[in-house]
Amino acid sequence: MIKKVRIEYLKPGIFVHDFNCGFNSSYLLANQALIKDIKIIDHLRSFGIKEVYIDTDKGDDINDAEPEIEAKQGTDKGLRRLASEEPVSIRNVPLKEELLVAQNIKNQAVNVIQNAIKNVSEGKPLETAEAYDLIAKMEKSVTRNRDALVLLARIRKKDEYTLMHSISVGAYVLNFCNFYKVPHKRTLSLAIGALFHDIGKTKIPLSILNKPGKLEEAEFAEMKRHALYSAEVLQSATDLPEEAYDMGLHHHERYDGSGYPHGLKGDEIKTGSQLCAIADVFDAITSDRCYRNGMGRVEGLRKLYEWSEHHFNKDLTHKFIRSIGVYPIGSCVRLDSGRIGVVVGSTENLMQPVVRIFHDEKSKGTFPVQDLDLSLTDDQVVSYEDPEKWNINSMNLFEKSISDLLTL
Repeated sequence: MIKKVRIEYLKPGIFVHDFNCGFNSSYLLANQALIKDIKIIDHLRSFGIKEVYIDTDKGDDINDAEPEIEAKQGTDKGLRRLASEEPVSIRNVPLKEELLVAQNIKNQAVNVIQNAIKNVSEGKPLETAEAYDLIAKMEKSVTRNRDALVLLARIRKKDEYTLMHSISVGAYVLNFCNFYKVPHKRTLSLAIGALFHDIGKTKIPLSILNKPGKLEEAEFAEMKRHALYSAEVLQSATDLPEEAYDMGLHHHERYDGSGYPHGLKGDEIKTGSQLCAIADVFDAITSDRCYRNGMGRVEGLRKLYEWSEHHFNKDLTHKFIRSIGVYPIGSCVRLDSGRIGVVVGSTENLMQPVVRIFHDEKSKGTFPVQDLDLSLTDDQVVSYEDPEKWNINSMNLFEKSISDLLTL
């Protein structure tokens, strides 16, 4: 049985099923291991890990541990409660309509980031004029439809992670700003910082950046220096607000003080850097990397909610989750009627997405696939469903349908 336990209850003989530290996975990598001595426990503690998941079928049990299914049920209840608080009206143009526009913006974003990487690699200062032009277009896109640009940025090859990750984080931050009506000037500061938060990785050797295996201690130490390098690069630009510079420097700081490079804690970390950290981690753990496959977006939301107890500012994390939607596109859900489907669109109500129904427990024989706008019916989502149970990869299927739409 999989159970969730606090780290202080770990001891030799326990098998860890999930170290629960997706944002440090490049160093730990092997996310499962039998604890043979207390050195491993001390090592986990050094990363600020507070809770892990153990497998009692492969190692010793802990009587007071919470079964994983109960932990997930508690998390899911909390996520649904977030969505029901203070409903926010979001007027979206249809996803299909915005996709073609967003595709052009994505192409422009790729060129902007590639040019920035080239200039920095050649020792030139960071030029921001074309970046601000890009951000203006990205901002309009997420205002029209909060999903299109983010979904397109997710369609990437594993070796394109660093490039597309910057675009995704920028889109998440802009979506957050639009959702909460952040003033335009502040939005620009947050967006430019998000777009270039990882620019310092241009100074990290590719042998480390794209290593498919576990990073050695010295390699991980160098990888962590990318935050310092980002700050150096951002300082070279003459027209960047201080907040953007701080986001490059401190997006790996953690609210409990377990981050780097300065081990800042709580409100010592500026709000922009806290927001960038949340967006950075969410995209990282839900993306395929050269050394592992990403988790689904629902599981990513669960992790953010869980980590908001320790690693992130709880209020800001919960706001970020609401800006994405607790039923993000690609999530598999069960409706009150017994129908099962994949979320394919959002409406003005966070609790009432558009669901593509592929199964009805009350139907006999073949069930025709159909889209159901929950804002127009009395049906409602009652729980998440595990897509593997239905032998589907819901996000991959949806991303393929997006690619098909763009080639029509």
